[in-house]
Amino acid sequence: MKMKRLLILAFVSFLIPSLLIAAGTKESAADGVIELSVYHYLDQTDKTTAPNFQHLVDVFEAANPDIKLSFEYGYGESFHDKLQTMAMSGQLPDIVLLYPGERTSQVTSAGLVKDLRPYLSGHEDEFADMAMQAQGENGEIWELPEDISITSIMYTNNRLLAELGLEYPKSYKELLAQGPVIRKAGLIPISIANKDAWPMQSCVAGMLVERACGMEWWDKALSGEASYDDPEFVYAMEIIKELNDKQMFSPGTNQLAYGQGLDDFVNERAVYLLDGGWTVNSMVGELTDEQKTYMSLESFPDIPNQKGQSLSVSATAGQGFGMNTKLSEKEAEAAWKWIWFYSGPEGSAIRQQYGRLPAYNLDEPEVADPMIKKLIAFAGKVPMGYVMDAVIAAEPIGTFNINLQNMMFDTMSPLEVAQDLERMVSSVGR
Repeated sequence: MKMKRLLILAFVSFLIPSLLIAAGTKESAADGVIELSVYHYLDQTDKTTAPNFQHLVDVFEAANPDIKLSFEYGYGESFHDKLQTMAMSGQLPDIVLLYPGERTSQVTSAGLVKDLRPYLSGHEDEFADMAMQAQGENGEIWELPEDISITSIMYTNNRLLAELGLEYPKSYKELLAQGPVIRKAGLIPISIANKDAWPMQSCVAGMLVERACGMEWWDKALSGEASYDDPEFVYAMEIIKELNDKQMFSPGTNQLAYGQGLDDFVNERAVYLLDGGWTVNSMVGELTDEQKTYMSLESFPDIPNQKGQSLSVSATAGQGFGMNTKLSEKEAEAAWKWIWFYSGPEGSAIRQQYGRLPAYNLDEPEVADPMIKKLIAFAGKVPMGYVMDAVIAAEPIGTFNINLQNMMFDTMSPLEVAQDLERMVSSVGR
């Protein structure tokens, strides 16, 4: 941990010029326009998400000509690395995309962003209960969640299943038995691309930990009354190892960039895709109308000796925008206009049309894409557990992500992965 911070600080002097540009200035243009810098998590090469987000920006700026937003984008671990550098150098942008849990705690726990409760007051009941959970020790809300993020959906191609003489498996044993049949047909059983390391944790591990351990154990582990090297946690890691060893995941999954998993599913090279609800955003545009009739959203089958909730998924209140604590009152009011637009009724309605599951309570649209309707219906019926990177600190979870890859490469055992996570969590504090 200390070594990583020293390396980051060593580069701060090199990065300061670009960070100053990212942070922007507090000067207002002659015509009274307030300029705000924004750091956002976005893959600008994504042919669906990037233009959808730009549409939101265009709508906002058309309605608020007195506010000019200057965006800088990051994606994957580079986003989080640069955010940490910005925080440590005191060059945080005016508005920044944050997470509700530990993932961006280097910002939220350091007094760098404003508590949004004074701005949000009176609107709390308009959001899903999960989205209004306290983010700080004293009940603070550092970021206004844009959505409810389900991270472990088994997207299913029912046409391929029927062609193979299969049905959706009722148990983990049945799922494993389908593997040879699917591979013999030249198809991928479960499409997932794990080069970036986080998908195996976010889309698989958290869900399996809840299944293997149960929510009571989870809460005890978070408070220090249970350990991550307990047998039930190790069992969850063993299931990931077995899925990999029995070739249930995409071939070379740890060398595949995120996005390849979806490509293989959309192009019907995979029977299942294990990914988050945000993927519907891309499916709306990439699946044909015919494909949408036979694609379904399912829960991972129950595992043997399961202690957790049947058919549960991992989920969390999603990320959202927060504002720099250094903003003046006028600048903060302008920043809040963007935050409320994005996560409030107007932006949420637009994002729902694009396939997101907003944290803001909206009626199901009368006219909606079939995949959006399927996501809404799925979210309304499944039990939800924790996403690991929402409840475990960033440094331990980053190492855990890499250790999952090492386990799949046979350089670490499930027990060693669990022991290393417990050691790291204990060292940084729960």
